[in-house]
Amino acid sequence: MQTQCRKINVSGVVQGVGFRPFVHHIAIENGLCGYVKNTGNDVEIVSEGKKENIERFLHELQSKRPPLASVDQIRTKVSRVSGFSNFSILDSEQDESARSIIPPDTAICSDCLRDMYDSKDRHFHYPFTSCTNCGPRYSLVSSLPFDRGNTSMDQFPLCTECSLEYKFPSDRRFHAQATCCPECGPVLSFTNCSGDVLASGHDAILRCAELIDEGSIVAIKGYGGFHLVCDATSDSAVLNLRDSLNRSAQPFAVMAKDIDTVSSFACINAEESSLLQSRQLPIVVLDKNGDFSLSSHIAPDLHNMGVMLPYSGTHHLLFDNTDSAVYVMTSANLPGLPMLTDSEEALSDLSRIADHFLLHNYVIRNRIDDSVIRLINGKKAFIRRSRGFVPERIELPFSIESVIGVGPELNTTVTLAKDNNAYISQYIGNTSHFETAQYHKQVISDLERLTKINPYRWGCDLHPEFNTTRFAQEQGGNRTVFVQHHYAHIVSLMVDNLLPADSRIIGIALDGAGYGEDGTIWGGEVFEATYSGYERVAHLMEQSMPGGDMAAIYPSRMVLGMLHDVLEPEELRELPLYFRHGESERNVVLQQLERNVNLVRTSSFARVLDSAAALLGISHYRSYQGEPAMKLESVARDGVHDLDLPVVCKRGVLDTTSLLYGLYERLDSHDVRDLAYSIEDALAVGVAELAVSAAKKRSIDVIGLSGGVAYNEHITGRICEVVKDSGFEFLTHNRIPCGDGGVSLGQAVVAGYSERRS
Repeated sequence: MQTQCRKINVSGVVQGVGFRPFVHHIAIENGLCGYVKNTGNDVEIVSEGKKENIERFLHELQSKRPPLASVDQIRTKVSRVSGFSNFSILDSEQDESARSIIPPDTAICSDCLRDMYDSKDRHFHYPFTSCTNCGPRYSLVSSLPFDRGNTSMDQFPLCTECSLEYKFPSDRRFHAQATCCPECGPVLSFTNCSGDVLASGHDAILRCAELIDEGSIVAIKGYGGFHLVCDATSDSAVLNLRDSLNRSAQPFAVMAKDIDTVSSFACINAEESSLLQSRQLPIVVLDKNGDFSLSSHIAPDLHNMGVMLPYSGTHHLLFDNTDSAVYVMTSANLPGLPMLTDSEEALSDLSRIADHFLLHNYVIRNRIDDSVIRLINGKKAFIRRSRGFVPERIELPFSIESVIGVGPELNTTVTLAKDNNAYISQYIGNTSHFETAQYHKQVISDLERLTKINPYRWGCDLHPEFNTTRFAQEQGGNRTVFVQHHYAHIVSLMVDNLLPADSRIIGIALDGAGYGEDGTIWGGEVFEATYSGYERVAHLMEQSMPGGDMAAIYPSRMVLGMLHDVLEPEELRELPLYFRHGESERNVVLQQLERNVNLVRTSSFARVLDSAAALLGISHYRSYQGEPAMKLESVARDGVHDLDLPVVCKRGVLDTTSLLYGLYERLDSHDVRDLAYSIEDALAVGVAELAVSAAKKRSIDVIGLSGGVAYNEHITGRICEVVKDSGFEFLTHNRIPCGDGGVSLGQAVVAGYSERRS
């Protein structure tokens, strides 16, 4: 049969995942000649052979692909036969116009763990053991294509044995860019706070494990940055860490030795177990069980906590040499600032917190926090989408021109998009801090370089004082598109569910704050939304925030604001509330309300939850984002719905004062757990009824939920129940965060759609 030739371009996650040796292997198996090489974006293949062999080869490109590879598209065209005598792997080729898909960091695989524990293998006890199926990727890369010379490993020339594996096509370390061994790779060192090396190599692991067991706090440099680590069973160690970080209550994540250990302190179902053990090994939020044996100070007053399993060689080796089976493992950053990645900076900034340091000597090019996932009514919800997932492509339901969404102010990410591809960055943080704002700019620059997307339009928040908004205006000029915060939430939800360009939905956006079109603070919104615009069709009653943001930190202020018009002054003074400066502060707040001075108006759903938490004595101070509402949810889980709080909706407004007043009336006659459950339930029902009413009036079949409140399982489940019982389709997020980490995607798509229409 006549020899044919096909030129094939494969796009997707196909670099740094062993795709070229895989292509080489199946090409030889199918008797083909030609070559494979990386370009800046795709893998390019030329295959010559019999027609049926080429067809089988094309099928196997998709059906037998390596575990970390993801094939988005295979393009083929008939080409002239060149008469290749074999099939070879060529050097990579730079393509300046191509947009690349960079593989994310991946947990160490079982094969490399086996090598690391084999005393006869040269990787024995070597924590940086990796292959084409595992190890750091995105955190190492500085430019594309993903070759060793474009990564941090360029400073570690391969030894003879590693070089042979790297060049041998049938070896699993063939072109594994992070491969190394003790002869040629990075080295661990264990130091004191002055940077004096106390131990190196495996001895560093042994010394580190020993001191953690003795109660020390150790700063450990990992894939994408530093963690602060201590024994999770030690009250004194956990409290020392809290005191040093000035984090009185913010929950710490923990890392457990294995899945059996997790089961000893947490409730875990099959899906949660699968997430915990997936190749990304994210933090999964789990309910504590009745036998909770860890320090009560890890996640105080919460029913759940973040848990992960070891994902690096260092983690595995530590647990093999420690008495503790569970470590606190929290990102090493000062409040509001980015996670530290540089060893010298860590020694300087963390020396008052950590007793010792476990360091490695390769450069982290891209800092990246751990991903956090929670199951909400059986569906995966990203709280933070980062390690293991970034910078994987997010498919868009339609094509747009090159755009960027710069994100909001808190918990922000950035998104670059072009055609039907979007790339959401790792978690960035609070850009009101100068250092984080600088990091935000750096992430944009790095992502532009790696994706080759040069944004034409810049999507940003409507709030004029955000650093992100100002930066977008500086860069985009008259090509800047201002996107209302909650509309960005709803558009991100539409994209997450791949709704086509002509879609209309009723979108519910519930969170703490977003700058509204009318200059007030929104946060309990029901929109009729399309990709080209929105109408605010319903919302929560506007309430007064005495002292503005102070009312978000001290929710007793919100309680007075919400009940001021329905209680007498003496009744307001007798409410069991906390004020930092005592009764004199309460009197000042009441005077502000009487005189209508220093008040901010808000429809925020989260502020109502905060008020309920304060009125019920559950939380009087917000020391971290979402604290009062999270503690309210934990108390509500043990309650039952045996109360009848008034759900009053008039002209598209949910009366939240009536709800809080109903709670007040029942304070002395009902259990706090039932009250907490009932206020959550009533709020959820009220919002759902607003959305259902709007959908019926506008003949819209789909209702969706976005915003940070969607992480509350009870509220989300109740809204879902009411919406579905009314005959409507209900949408939530799946691929991206429903909180502010997804806002940049909505901004980018709105900006891109405006360009698309023009």
